[in-house]
Amino acid sequence: MSTNTVSINSPMTEVRSAAVAWTAAGAFGMAVVGAGLASSTPLPVFVWAAAFLFFAVASDVRFHRVPNLLTLPALVFALIGSPLIGASAGLNDTLIGAGLGFALLIGPYAVGGVGAGDVKALAALGAWVGAPTILGATAWAMIAAGTFGLALLTLNGELIGFARRWGRILFGMLTLRRNVYEPPAAGSHSAGGIPFAAAIAVGLAVQFYAGFPW
Repeated sequence: MSTNTVSINSPMTEVRSAAVAWTAAGAFGMAVVGAGLASSTPLPVFVWAAAFLFFAVASDVRFHRVPNLLTLPALVFALIGSPLIGASAGLNDTLIGAGLGFALLIGPYAVGGVGAGDVKALAALGAWVGAPTILGATAWAMIAAGTFGLALLTLNGELIGFARRWGRILFGMLTLRRNVYEPPAAGSHSAGGIPFAAAIAVGLAVQFYAGFPW
């Protein structure tokens, strides 16, 4: 006879998890607002972006996903609203921005580096801020995510294993001439990943404030 065990988080654990998520979301949202205020970015543009990222980061930190309930309405709103407030030159510009935001994360998504919600979130932001801005923001986001990820792996003694795993992946791709992927060990920080929505918020804030990284 077997029994199934159901794990139930205590109310205090749920409260702590929610507090961490909403605090992080508030910090990253304010970073976007602060960067927008310090730049020439139009007020509606960075306020909407900050509001969207506030909820995206909160969900990603707490539940490790950015839901369609957030990203799809945001994308529709961006496609319609961006030309109306002058954030883009017209529907063609918003479609190009959305397409670029989507395309930039397809590669990382294909190898398990980001989630589908991250791809759709970047598409919505691309529709809102336009292709040039989302290109720079994504570059900064990759830098932020890579820096944080490497620091996390180093602190937890997983950096060498991470490098070896990706070495095997690249060797397999070169020798077999097809896509090869080796998933990280269960329970490792590589398997858990990082909330990429937070990296997107950092990237957009830096792009607003400092411009392109090149």
